[in-house]
Amino acid sequence: MKTKNSTFHEEETLHKLKHYLPTQAPLKDFIHHNTLHAFQHEDFFTAIAHASSLFGYKTRLSLNEYRALFDAGKIQHETLKRVIADRTGKTDTGLWESLLLEDLEQKPNHPGIGILRAEIKKHFKVNLDKEVQPLLFRLLGNFLDQGVSIRPFPIDHKGFLPSVREICRNSRVSLFRCKRAQHLLLHTHSKMSDLLHILLGDEQLYEQYLFDQQFSHPGWSGMVSVLEDSPNTLLDKRVISLHDLIYVELLMEIDALDAKYGEDWSPLNTHLEFVPEELFQPYSPNIADEALAIWQEAYEWTYYEQVLAGISQANHQDEGDRTKSFDALFCVDDRECSLRRYIEQTDPNCRTWGTPGFFNVAFYYQPEHGKFYTKVCPAPLTPVHLIKEYNPQKALSSDVHFTKQSHSVVFGWLISQTLGFWSAIKLFFNIFKPGISPA
Repeated sequence: MKTKNSTFHEEETLHKLKHYLPTQAPLKDFIHHNTLHAFQHEDFFTAIAHASSLFGYKTRLSLNEYRALFDAGKIQHETLKRVIADRTGKTDTGLWESLLLEDLEQKPNHPGIGILRAEIKKHFKVNLDKEVQPLLFRLLGNFLDQGVSIRPFPIDHKGFLPSVREICRNSRVSLFRCKRAQHLLLHTHSKMSDLLHILLGDEQLYEQYLFDQQFSHPGWSGMVSVLEDSPNTLLDKRVISLHDLIYVELLMEIDALDAKYGEDWSPLNTHLEFVPEELFQPYSPNIADEALAIWQEAYEWTYYEQVLAGISQANHQDEGDRTKSFDALFCVDDRECSLRRYIEQTDPNCRTWGTPGFFNVAFYYQPEHGKFYTKVCPAPLTPVHLIKEYNPQKALSSDVHFTKQSHSVVFGWLISQTLGFWSAIKLFFNIFKPGISPA
């Protein structure tokens, strides 16, 4: 395989990765975020086409789907002709109409991200996602746990990589199946580039492979990126970085290949017969991109015109004298419109309202027996009030089915043999006569 002169810059690559990864915060603080924010500097239709070519995202309908909408009358012919004229600047729309309706064929999309990972699967006959990710995700989930898991992470006062290193040093059972990965972690000062060299061989492939690897699980990677920059996002703070995640994952991938071939395997560059194209070069829309843009605008304008026509013809009757079956208030967010429309369609005599969900009262909330405060207001606001739940007169209900003893070996077996049968009977009766449980 021919190679180019290139140098791998770890910090620069990590910075670029963090820019393209989704900003995935923990659910308690999750706010809708544009997952294509890295493309916001481009024109809308260019941006979504670029994202599709790079990551394989489906950002538009296909040509055949648009044609089916046109045949069904959901895209008006006159609207389509007007959009063609507006976008192309030509009054003779016949050639473009022919392309849109019949002549143009849409080629399969082969995204740039994922090529090297596919080559590893092809040449080594190993699915690294299947071999590595189940253990990696359990490790990450337990390390970042906020008190939900039965057993806490053994070491939580250190960062992710130092914690994994200490567990491997002191545990009787290793995270790795072979000796090399364990040795690299505990007895060397290897860098990320050293691990990439074992896997890939050629520096030119390093950056693209890291994009392939991290975008095989963008949710986890995006969350680690957010927690690295904003550790206060977690109530029970953890120290973790994208570098540490990648380092551990690379070790696991090396270990997966060692488990299949021993250490007698050569890096990927010795098997590649091509040089991958540069990922981040300027994108130039092609004729298919322009055709899809025309279809999309025609689809939207058809919808706009129908809605505006319906509004202009609506009978605006005074609802002041009508008795409403009920009023419902909904927080202003992404789900509000669909919920309100569904309810109003089911009961036309009801009335729904949109309102800021915190009712203009910004505060922290601390539940009874809770250790942390929960922020109950929009992200930009900083509460000045704290509301505590306090109810000493009422004892908390309990249920023997939720005892922690059920998680031990001996008591777990005994409880499953005794309370397990009662649980089945209770479940049967609960189907016909549901009731509230302590849970």
